[in-house]
Amino acid sequence: MRKNSFKSLAVALSVLLTALMVCSSMVSAATPTGKRLKDVQSRVLVGTEFSSGFTNMDSTFFNTATPEFNLVTAENCMKWDALEPSQNSFNWNEADKLMNWAKTNNYKVHGHTFVWHNQAPGWIQNLSASAMESAMNNHIDKVMGRYKGQIPIWDVANEVFEENGSYRNSFWYRTMGKSFIEKAFIRARAADPSAKLVYNDYNLEYTGPKSNAAYEMLKDFKSRGIPVDGIGFQMHLDIQYAIDYNDFAKNMQRFADLGLEIYITEMDVRVSSNTNSTELQTQASYYKNIIEKCMAQPAVKAIQFWGFTDKYSWVPGTFSGRDNALLFDKNYNPKPAYYAVQAALATSPTPTVIYGDLDGSGSVDALDYSLMKQYLLGSITKFPSENGLVAADVNASGTVDALDFAVMKQYLIGLITKFPAQV
Repeated sequence: MRKNSFKSLAVALSVLLTALMVCSSMVSAATPTGKRLKDVQSRVLVGTEFSSGFTNMDSTFFNTATPEFNLVTAENCMKWDALEPSQNSFNWNEADKLMNWAKTNNYKVHGHTFVWHNQAPGWIQNLSASAMESAMNNHIDKVMGRYKGQIPIWDVANEVFEENGSYRNSFWYRTMGKSFIEKAFIRARAADPSAKLVYNDYNLEYTGPKSNAAYEMLKDFKSRGIPVDGIGFQMHLDIQYAIDYNDFAKNMQRFADLGLEIYITEMDVRVSSNTNSTELQTQASYYKNIIEKCMAQPAVKAIQFWGFTDKYSWVPGTFSGRDNALLFDKNYNPKPAYYAVQAALATSPTPTVIYGDLDGSGSVDALDYSLMKQYLLGSITKFPSENGLVAADVNASGTVDALDFAVMKQYLIGLITKFPAQV
């Protein structure tokens, strides 16, 4: 009896020590080395997504996520079916929880989303054109009115194009035509003039029919004064499909040349469900190369991941045989992708100054001509360039002086076609 007691005690102690070692290992693994992602640099916001019911997550979820990011998007609780399930009857419970959590933890919130063909309640889908527009206006007014001045970025329109570049045949499009998009932006600007208004879509990173269609739509909006501030690249990637990183950079640049801010809104990189170390290294390279290109583009204002741990991910339920797309594994251990992102965020090269590029977009375009004209006429006294007035030093003398004004004037009236100094 006594011998068996010692044996039982030894077994119990062994189990306890094993449990302690596992717990110790998990705590250590959940705290990656180096600076937290949001602290590596200060130029862009670094964000994640929280699902509904996030307040019920385990403590490791919050201990891992909270120090890493400074921007959060709601996966579902700010979508139409969650906020307004029946007409003019709003449910603010989950959205308010997210707002309160963000305020407590010094996070900014990226609002998501107003007009979308998915997750829209049935009552909105069968209205007449005038009734649908009225309902859309009311929804935008009520939601943006509640959070006015608290949500700095909103996805106003989401996924309105097919892969071939045609407008998606959604209930919005069938009922209101393509005008529903610009009407939503106009209403959103009136509801909260301080918010950045974004068009958000997937597969925009590749130049092609879909990206071209989005570009032409936004170019048209800008030319007609439709209030749009940014383009959202969702960036749901998979290592099965190659990406031309230089093409991605050029694609971002053309949107930036429209005067748009760029937001990476929902990034993840899928690998197989039975992931091996080679796949994880490939995944890390995708994250690294994309984010390095983003950090080299001044128009990029935020980089967000669609979650942070593989424990809570939309991927396996949507893509058969694919999983493990995020920066932390299901046990909250940082993956090679995490350290790739950490390193890439630190690579923020000084942008090349192109003389005459007054808005810092990377090229001399129509907006620069307009700014030069306003400056010459005295309508503005400073250029809104990240590089300051030095960007208007067109003769590279080191100061902005009368000669620069003369050169700009010649450029404006077509006497010269190039500035006499570039770097």
